[in-house]
Amino acid sequence: MKNKEPKFEFYVVNYNSNSKECEMFNIFNNIHVYDECLRLVKKHLRNKKEFPFEEFKEEVRRTIAWQEWGRFEYECSVGAPFEDNLDNLKKVDCYWQALPNIELICEMLISRYKVSIKEDSNNAKQF
Repeated sequence: MKNKEPKFEFYVVNYNSNSKECEMFNIFNNIHVYDECLRLVKKHLRNKKEFPFEEFKEEVRRTIAWQEWGRFEYECSVGAPFEDNLDNLKKVDCYWQALPNIELICEMLISRYKVSIKEDSNNAKQF
């Protein structure tokens, strides 16, 4: 039976240029972020001595930055309601919103991965 992939979710506000609206966006909808974070979780859980949590956390931060920092599709502008002066708006990207939550994100990645492994094990026992 094929392993079920864990569902990683962390939502930030992002501007959808297709719908022309601000929307909640799961940073793990980027396949590169998802795949690399899944690889990092597995690496950390296999050998915590060689790849401790702090190193894992730094690699997750770098992965999110690599894909979602300063790229147009992951940016929006934030300012006071009805602001007319574009100079008063602040550029905000998905990485900037995730950055203060990196430790929480890493804990969630580990937890979701462990749950998916446990579910796979329970499903395999049924057959």
